[in-house]
Amino acid sequence: MLMMRPLAAAIGAVVGLALTAAPAFAGSFYPTQDCVAAKLKAASKKCQTDLKAWAKWDSTQDNNARDMAIAAATSKMSSAFTKADTKAAGKNVDCSQTSLTGSEMGTAIDSAVSGIVTAINTGLSLPTDGTCGGKLLKTAGGACQGLVKDAGQFFKTFGVDPTGTIRDQKDGQVTTKFTSKYNATVTGGCPATTSAAAALTQIETARDDAVSNTTTSPDLSTAWTMVTPSPNFTYGGEPLSAVCSHGTPYSFFYKRGSGADVNKLLVYYQGGGACWDSITCSAPVYDPDVTAGDNPANTTTGFGDLTNGANPFRNWSAVFIAYCSADIHWGHNGANYDTVTHHGWDNARLVEKFAREHFVNPTEVFVTGSSAGAYGAILHGIYLHEDYLASTFNVVGDAGSGVVTQIFLSQNFQNAWQVQNHMPTYTGLSNDLSTLTIADLYIAGANYYGVAGTHHFAPRASRFGQYSTAYDGGGGSQTFFYNVMVNGILDNGSFWHSSCEWNREALQHAADAESGATNGNYESYFGPGSRHTIWGSNRVYTEVHGPVQPFVDWLDDMRTSPTWSSVACTDCSLLGSCNGGSNDTFSCQHDSECPGGVCNLVDAKPPFTCSIKTCNGGSNAGAACTTASECPSGTCAAASCQRNADCPFGGMCQVEASFGVCKHTIPIKCAGGPNSGTVCTTDSECPSSTCSNTNANKVCTTDADCDGTAGSCVTEQPFQLDGVVSCP
Repeated sequence: MLMMRPLAAAIGAVVGLALTAAPAFAGSFYPTQDCVAAKLKAASKKCQTDLKAWAKWDSTQDNNARDMAIAAATSKMSSAFTKADTKAAGKNVDCSQTSLTGSEMGTAIDSAVSGIVTAINTGLSLPTDGTCGGKLLKTAGGACQGLVKDAGQFFKTFGVDPTGTIRDQKDGQVTTKFTSKYNATVTGGCPATTSAAAALTQIETARDDAVSNTTTSPDLSTAWTMVTPSPNFTYGGEPLSAVCSHGTPYSFFYKRGSGADVNKLLVYYQGGGACWDSITCSAPVYDPDVTAGDNPANTTTGFGDLTNGANPFRNWSAVFIAYCSADIHWGHNGANYDTVTHHGWDNARLVEKFAREHFVNPTEVFVTGSSAGAYGAILHGIYLHEDYLASTFNVVGDAGSGVVTQIFLSQNFQNAWQVQNHMPTYTGLSNDLSTLTIADLYIAGANYYGVAGTHHFAPRASRFGQYSTAYDGGGGSQTFFYNVMVNGILDNGSFWHSSCEWNREALQHAADAESGATNGNYESYFGPGSRHTIWGSNRVYTEVHGPVQPFVDWLDDMRTSPTWSSVACTDCSLLGSCNGGSNDTFSCQHDSECPGGVCNLVDAKPPFTCSIKTCNGGSNAGAACTTASECPSGTCAAASCQRNADCPFGGMCQVEASFGVCKHTIPIKCAGGPNSGTVCTTDSECPSSTCSNTNANKVCTTDADCDGTAGSCVTEQPFQLDGVVSCP
C-alpha cells in the first residue's frame, strides 16, 4: 500500500511564501480537505462582503441596502458550498455534513460580523463619523477575508504543510497590514475606542469559528448515533465491502463532542471474540452482528460514563467501530467455513473514512479498543497517522497482549483472515506472518512515529501502550482463546489451564516492545487480578491495588506528561470488594483488608467447592449428604466457596485440582513430512509440514505426553484461596 506523507524538507524549502518543490500530492491530500478549502474560500468572501456592506451603512444608515448585500453574499456562499459538496461526492467523499449548511454558515458569519461592527463602531457618532468608521470596517473586511482564506489554503495544501507554516506566515502579513492601516485611521482622527488588537481578536475568533464550522460537522448529534451505511465503497484506492460475519448489514456509531474538546477525536474498536476455522467458527465464541445492543451509550461505567468529570474523553468527538467479523478487525476474506465472512478490515475502513470526512483535523486523536478491539487499535492506529498528519496521537490496546500459538500463526492467521496485504510494512515491519508478534507491531508503530517532524507532524512524538490484568481470564478472555489454541475447543471451559504460560508470554511481549521502541514511546500497564478489559469498568478511576497508579492517571500521563512509564503489579492477586466490616464495599484482594468482614472476589477464577456436599432444596435442605438419595425432592452438591469458613460441617474449601502442563521450552521440531521430529527454526526446514511444537504448553498427565524428557510435564495449580495466583 502506497503511503503518502508530507516531506519535512518541503516545509523547510519555503522561500517567502512559496514552495520551491511540492510533492505531487500536495494540491489534493484528500477530497475532504479540498472541499473544506473551497468552503472557507467562499466564507472569506462572505465575511469581507458583509463588512463592506456595514462600512457603507456607517455613512448611509440604509438598512435595506445593507441587508440585501448581506443576503446576496449568503446566497453566493451557499451556491459555493453546494458546488463543493457535489465535487466531493463525485470523488466518493461525503462533505455535506462536514460543515454547516450554506444558510447556517451565513447566519454564523452574520453574527460574528455584527460583533466586529459593534466593537469597531464603539466611540463613533454615526453617521457623522461614518467615513472613518467605514474605513475601519473595510480594513477589518480585508483582514477577515485574508485570515479565512489562509485557513482554506492550509487545507488545500495540507499534504505539504500540515503544521501550517505557510498559513502562519501569510497570517502574519495579514495582521501586520491590518494593524498598520487600522492604527493609521485612528491616529488620523477617527474617534474609535476599540484598539486594533481588540478588533483583531474578534476577527481571529470569527476565523476560528469558520474553521470549526467547516471541519467538525457541527450538525451531527452529540448523542451516540447508529449508522447503517451502504456496504460497498472504495477507500484508499481499494474496493471494499462492509458486512458482518453471517452476512447481516454492518453498522457503527458516532457522536460529536462539545465545548473545548469538540476537535479531539476518540477512535474505539469494539471487542467480541474471534474464530479462525470450521471448529471455532461453529462455536458461540464471537459476536456475529451489530444491533442496538452494541450502542456504546449502553455502557455507563468506566470511560463509557459521559457524566463523570474524571473521564478525560467525556466531551470528545468519537467513532465506535462496532465488531461483528470475528477477525480482530484485520480480516479481508470472503465467505468460508461454509458461511462465515471475515471483513473486519473493510468494516473498520468504512468507519475510518467516515471519521476522516467528518472530523477533518483533530488536535488530538486517541485510538483504543478492548479485547479483539485492542488489535484493531494497534493496526489501524498506525494507519490513522496518515489521515491526521498533525494530530497528537496516543494508541492503547486494552486486553490484547497478542499471545498466540505458532500453529495459529503458520496455519490459520493468513488462511482464515487474509491479513498480509494490510500489514504496515512501510514502517519497517516484516511481512513474515509466521514470526509476527504483537511486540513487532507496537515497535514498528512506535519507532516510525517516534520523532516529531519525521513521518508525522504533531507537536510531539506519538505514544503507544497496552493494558492488561496479570491473569486476564474467564469466558471470551485472552487466556480463554489462548487455551483454545493450545488445548482445543473442547477445553474451552478451563481457561486456567493456560493462565501461567499466557502470563509469561504477555509479560515477555510487553518487555520486548518496550526495549524495541527506541524512542521511549511505548509503555505497558499490568494490573492485578484476572478481569478481562478495563475500559468500561470504574476500576479505571480508583483501583490502586498491586500497587499501581489509577489507570486514568496513567493515561493522563501518556497524553500530557513529559514523563510516562510502565506499571506492573507486584501483588497480582485477584480483586473483589469487602462485604461487611469497617471497609464495606471497598476494593480488596485479601480477607485481611476487610476488618470485621470478608473479601468477596469478583475476578474470574476456577470454581472452588466445599469438601462436604449438602442438600439443595427438599425436606433435608442444608443437611450433609453424599448421594442424591439423601435429599428427597432436592439435589446433593458441593457448594461454591472462597474460604474454609464458607463451608458447613467443618468442610474445607477446595481449589481446582492440580494439572500438568508441558514445558514451553520443549524444542521446536518439524510436525510431519520427511523431516518429522527434526529440530527446526522455520517452516522452510519442514517440507510438507510446519515447524512447531504441538505439545508445548498443552495439558499433560505424564512426561510422555510432552516430549518424554524427565520433568517436561510440570504440575500447576495457579488459583489458590484468598485471591492468590501462583505459577511455577
